[in-house]
Amino acid sequence: MVKGVFDAIDIIYICLKKAMNPKKQIEQFAKFSAYVLGRRPDEFGLVLNDNGYVKIKEFIQAVTETDGWRHVRNSHINDMLLMLNNPPVEVDQKLIRAKDRSRLNHYIACKNPPKLLYVCISHKSYLSVLDKGVHPTAHANIICSKDQQMAERISRRRDNQPIVLTVHVRKMLGRELTFLHAGELLFLTDFIPTDCFTGPPLPKEMPAQKKQAKKHDSLETYKQQTLAGTFKLSMDKPPEKKFKGKKQEKDSSWKNNKKRLRREKKYSWPDQ
Repeated sequence: MVKGVFDAIDIIYICLKKAMNPKKQIEQFAKFSAYVLGRRPDEFGLVLNDNGYVKIKEFIQAVTETDGWRHVRNSHINDMLLMLNNPPVEVDQKLIRAKDRSRLNHYIACKNPPKLLYVCISHKSYLSVLDKGVHPTAHANIICSKDQQMAERISRRRDNQPIVLTVHVRKMLGRELTFLHAGELLFLTDFIPTDCFTGPPLPKEMPAQKKQAKKHDSLETYKQQTLAGTFKLSMDKPPEKKFKGKKQEKDSSWKNNKKRLRREKKYSWPDQ
């Protein structure tokens, strides 16, 4: 019900935006983009590279998660670059960044991180993570958050049902593993050992195992269906073929012999 209310509000907001001057809409989107990319990317679950860039795809995903901006597409960025004399963002192929980055927090070593952090992984990688630990995948570093909902929000961009891991920071610091500040909500690290996080119990059957079992079951079913109407080969003499539409010829020689005897008896002369 709550989601339906938010969707209704978003629809009303879009209708109001359409009623505005198109240039006014683009100006508002430009201000919002400058805030996301130039001040608080961590608030939207974004991590910028060393040059302040982030992928346009990730930027749009983060923006469309925000009420009132679910309608944003690539075309809105293009309109902003074309319609405004001095757009607050700049694009380099598939990357985007703010021109004014003076208010961004620099990524520095964190001396006193929270005791617990959260990171999410995909279901298919859970078995490997339990064995080898957490390694960076889509980004240069592992993105952790002190807010579990934020960690889930970031991971849902790639997996609809991510697995939440709780990172025990003290254990990592004891092993001389460090964290970097990436804003107020996000923290970066290079590796999380298997004994430094906890997660839900391992499912009885992992997705890959279920898929393999399903494939095996379908193969057995196929074999049963295939063998149901077949017969086994035999080395005995094969049965004689019967041809449909032809009657088997009967032995009528006895009839011919009987007729012949009648004729001979009729025309035979009596003995003198």
